[in-house]
Amino acid sequence: MKIIVGLFSITVLIWNLVTLTAAAKVLTEKPGFLTACKRSDPAFGKCFATNLQKCLHEWKSGVPGLKTLGSLDPLHIKRAKFSQGGKNDIISIDMDLANVELMGLSDVIIEDIGSNGNNLDIKFKLTAPNFKWNGDYAMKGNILSLALDSKGKTFMAFEKPTFTLNYKMKLRKEGDYEFADLEKLHLVWEDNANVQFRLENLFNGDKALEDSAHTLLNANWRPIFENLRPVLSQTNEIVLKDILNKIMAYVPANYFFDE
Repeated sequence: MKIIVGLFSITVLIWNLVTLTAAAKVLTEKPGFLTACKRSDPAFGKCFATNLQKCLHEWKSGVPGLKTLGSLDPLHIKRAKFSQGGKNDIISIDMDLANVELMGLSDVIIEDIGSNGNNLDIKFKLTAPNFKWNGDYAMKGNILSLALDSKGKTFMAFEKPTFTLNYKMKLRKEGDYEFADLEKLHLVWEDNANVQFRLENLFNGDKALEDSAHTLLNANWRPIFENLRPVLSQTNEIVLKDILNKIMAYVPANYFFDE
């Protein structure tokens, strides 16, 4: 999937393990950890947030029978490619990430901040102790005062990241089952307590220059994050939308909520 917005563009490919076994179309048995939340209940949002949080935790190794979605933690992203900024911005880069592992999704805490069960309009706050990414990178451009043209291994750690998530569902009948399809979804990466970057081979193996660059990057993580926040938000929105689309098209709606 490719998105172009303003001064940045994103391409993300989710890596799902392919098997030769036939994939089930529906989860026929309701998991014991899910509660059917009452849509008319004022506490619907809190109940549904708990359901979604439990899905991420209980199904961290994959959803039973759902072959189109692999492990959630770590989550495998085959490729994430983005361009960010213009020549006068403090960050102007083309970056290609490959074979990425995202760790921490199963520990996300989900809080309701104003969901409406009657029209299935969901508003959540998401917080995680840590998100960690590692994989391969290729990058060309400028960050702060650094001119970069390198490739190698990368590691990024985000401490206490917070997000706001808004999405709306629409019920769909299929055979004997009803599903809650996503009509729209929007995710904003709001903040972090800290961010640490590690990019190997920044200056063709010059360790002294590489260490100095990392000291500069990590000391200035706040302005770097603020500049990258739109592209990071969009990238994670694409990933989360893919996950929720597949889960909600496989798990009947009445396992999550009823009238």
